[in-house]
Amino acid sequence: MRIGIDARLWNETGVGRYIRALFRYLPHDQEFVWFLNSPTFETLEMPKNWKKIKCNVRWHTFKEQLIMPFFFYKERLDLLHIPYVNFPLFYFGKTVATIHDLIPDHYRTGKVTTLPWWFFNIKNIAYHFLIWVATRRTLKIFTLSNDAKNEIVDHYKVNPEKIVVTHDSGKLEDTSKKIGSAHTKKPYILYVGNAHPHKNVESLIKAIEIINANRHSGSPATAGLIESAKKDAIATLQHDEELKLVLVGSDKFFYPRLPKSKYVEVIGEVPNNKIADWYRHAQALVTASKMEGFGIPPLEAMSVGCPAIVSDIPVFHEVYGDAAVYFNHLDPQNIAEVIKKTLANKRLLKEMVELGYKQAAKYSWKKCVQETHKIYESSLGLRSGK
Repeated sequence: MRIGIDARLWNETGVGRYIRALFRYLPHDQEFVWFLNSPTFETLEMPKNWKKIKCNVRWHTFKEQLIMPFFFYKERLDLLHIPYVNFPLFYFGKTVATIHDLIPDHYRTGKVTTLPWWFFNIKNIAYHFLIWVATRRTLKIFTLSNDAKNEIVDHYKVNPEKIVVTHDSGKLEDTSKKIGSAHTKKPYILYVGNAHPHKNVESLIKAIEIINANRHSGSPATAGLIESAKKDAIATLQHDEELKLVLVGSDKFFYPRLPKSKYVEVIGEVPNNKIADWYRHAQALVTASKMEGFGIPPLEAMSVGCPAIVSDIPVFHEVYGDAAVYFNHLDPQNIAEVIKKTLANKRLLKEMVELGYKQAAKYSWKKCVQETHKIYESSLGLRSGK
């Protein structure tokens, strides 16, 4: 079988990780054609039976819809995997697609874009149309959680049997236990991700302001977990010691819009092979998302012994179970209280570390890709392994 994968989003964050996992774990003895843009095309080495095609076409554009089908048809594919919501309208070969989430369905205001309002509306309509077409024309749809599956079924009236849940993983590309030197010296809680409106980073900033405003008010001493490479050591912070919120991530549009605070430090992008150090030094990983399709950073944190304190939303309960502590993401006061109480409870923190290791181990990129590959084969009427 000859399978094509539209891998132009290789260097993006969440989707890029998913594509790179496909590249790492798909079998090398079968034919795969990878559609790439520069500079990935020039630097990526292919196994013997694989082929790469250079196509410097920007996604989410009209040009993409007109040009990409020619690349796909030229390769005479048995199956094409579209790993994002840029489904090719004018390609009528056999396809499978990945719908990571339906977040744009819930955020249609001007706060989610820097585009002119009229143009944003056009793109939003196009997005929904592409999703609708993908749910009708694909042989199978992959998604990342049962929560996301239920949304797709509900919003687009899809037969549940057509949707396959293949969970992402939180396994870091490099879990070296070397402790780096580029960390803030003050105790900190960590956020990893972009600052799109559904991430609700503003509430985390309000919460860190509340925590520090109450430092001298006689509130319980804040305790934190610093998990060293070789010792699961618990360190206690003084109640008057400043706690920072470190934001790891970047985007050109939404990070600059965040409110400023002396208790917030924006680090920007951190390479995958160095992010583990930031997790290990943190008192906890925090995320206040209003919705997600899955949620990789808390699993990454758990995999290296960093506790996770997260939003009380269904998908997070599905993915993290009892290994995380949950707060009301719509209430900065509650976020602050839950963070303080959690960091003050050394026994709970130690339990979270132990449960976190076990929870993170349940998810594997290799397993995700193996399940994906089985769907490729069944979609083409092949028995597994043939």
